Amino acid sequence: MSNTHDTTHAVRHTSGTHTTPDEAHAAEVAAQAGRWLAFATERSRMRPGTLLAKALASATFSTLHRASSLAVPSKLVGTAKHQRALWALVRDPADPWAELRLGVTNEAITASLGDEALGSVQAKHVPWVRPLVPFGLTAHLARVTGSETEGYTLGANVVLGHVGRALDRLLDALGGADGPSAGGDGATAEPPPASLRLVVRPEADVLRPGYDAQDVVLYRHLDGTACASVAHIPRHSPTGIEWGYAGSGPADLARSVLLALTDEPTAEALYQAFKAEVIARVPHAGGVLRAADVRAWVAAQTDRPTAA
Repeated sequence: MSNTHDTTHAVRHTSGTHTTPDEAHAAEVAAQAGRWLAFATERSRMRPGTLLAKALASATFSTLHRASSLAVPSKLVGTAKHQRALWALVRDPADPWAELRLGVTNEAITASLGDEALGSVQAKHVPWVRPLVPFGLTAHLARVTGSETEGYTLGANVVLGHVGRALDRLLDALGGADGPSAGGDGATAEPPPASLRLVVRPEADVLRPGYDAQDVVLYRHLDGTACASVAHIPRHSPTGIEWGYAGSGPADLARSVLLALTDEPTAEALYQAFKAEVIARVPHAGGVLRAADVRAWVAAQTDRPTAA
């Protein structure tokens, strides 16, 4: 009777609606793994079975290690060029899960510890990693691999961290580009008028075939610094550009964009209006200003009635 009572109690407990923190975390990671699988499938040439196995392995790793969001274990390539830095880590190991600095270019994504490069992200992962870096993806050193006695070239296992959170931020920016965005003072900007058809999308969009090389990419470094693919022509803000509110940094960005895509008289006449109608409404994470749409916005200004 005692055993039956204990078993029944256990069944009732596990079949109820109560969810432990570990179960909630596992469910969240699993959901993020599903979104990552769909995202990576669109951008990677890896076989579906390979991607599915990676998603499952990443979810398992993230759950076991209590990662704050989905993390993807991987390894660096090109480590043969960086053996001195890797041997230094054998002699003097880095802190556990030391964060690596990612250097993003059109060709590759390098990973460095301090000023020392250790290798590059595998080419098969670059298409999905690159658009997530501006949204908070990080890389962490798991361990140096190889053996001096067996004559191996040293390698590096890494973990791409905050993947789930970065992906959610990117998807939120994609879905919220037409909605209100918060200004620098915490106020909420009004949505743009229906006649304004300027599309603002995250960096991932310009990585697709057929994008215009003149499109302006707005992104942030991991420390939050605002960056653009056009040169900053300072006037109001010598310290840099910004967006998402009406201020000196956004004014400089608006002027710099128009100088890059139109002529100087047009830029000087319209950059304050462009700041108010477009730059002030760009999501905090950044986006892409389509060159064709910027020019269409400029052309539309000539149709506006002038004040009496």
